[in-house]
Amino acid sequence: MFRRSNSIETITLLVFACLFALGALHIVGCSQEKQSPPKPTVRTTPTTTAVEEKPKVDLHNTIAVLETDKGTIEIEFFADDAPKTIENFLKNVRLEYYKNGEFHRVEPGRIIQAQARFAIEETIPIEKGEQQPVKGVVAMAKAQGATVSDAAQFFICLDTVELDSDYTLFGKVVKGLDVIDKIEVGDKIISATTRDKG
Repeated sequence: MFRRSNSIETITLLVFACLFALGALHIVGCSQEKQSPPKPTVRTTPTTTAVEEKPKVDLHNTIAVLETDKGTIEIEFFADDAPKTIENFLKNVRLEYYKNGEFHRVEPGRIIQAQARFAIEETIPIEKGEQQPVKGVVAMAKAQGATVSDAAQFFICLDTVELDSDYTLFGKVVKGLDVIDKIEVGDKIISATTRDKG
């Protein structure tokens, strides 16, 4: 009898312990359900991004310097006649489009023509000025009959030439007139940079 009552008490205690444990789990579960989920951390970012502005280039005071296989050619710009064309040319220089470009067309006594190191399918409007295509004058090339200039190809006059239509004449060689006479098809532009007049 003692043993039976002892085991009934043990069973009763176990049942109460189980019920207590289940109740405790239920309370914990309910309290967790009632808690609101954690809020995500908000990462603040600036509403505006700073854009690095390129310094404005003084077209009247800038010289383009082309280092070629045959020597150095320096070009001064017709800033009042062709500002958009000059800005485009200087952008090509800054992006190193002319580095390792080549002179792919040479017409002795007339012109030498150079291009960027890869094809650029862009055009720019023609800007007409008062300059004449005489020796050393630099102009943007264009397709025959086109009413816009190629955005990357340019030519240098080796003498006074007659042009069959409007071209943008945007600069003149101020150093290296002897160099332009030596250029042959396939000669490279080793580098293209700028400097201030001085």
